[in-house]
Amino acid sequence: MVSSIGGIVFALVMLWVAGERVMARFQRPGRGVASVRRDLAGRRSLEGEVHVVVWKAHPLSDHMIKELATSEGFKFVDESSLHGSRVLRFVPPRKGI
Repeated sequence: MVSSIGGIVFALVMLWVAGERVMARFQRPGRGVASVRRDLAGRRSLEGEVHVVVWKAHPLSDHMIKELATSEGFKFVDESSLHGSRVLRFVPPRKGI
């Protein structure tokens, strides 16, 4: 009984994760821009950086994501991987300058 409930929960989580990726794949550019802006406004890492998840910003290219972030005052740092997803790391603009 317990193992069947665990299997059902696992299947539902996998459908949710797969569904997010499929929906992102077919979204319009405006939603990709909104996703980048959400990531830029989101939580900072311990180093004070912001991570933009590349697959969530589809159909925007890496260059488009960098241009959008730069236009809002962010500085590109590096590309890395976070929880199995490719991310672009940015340093937020300083306040008061």
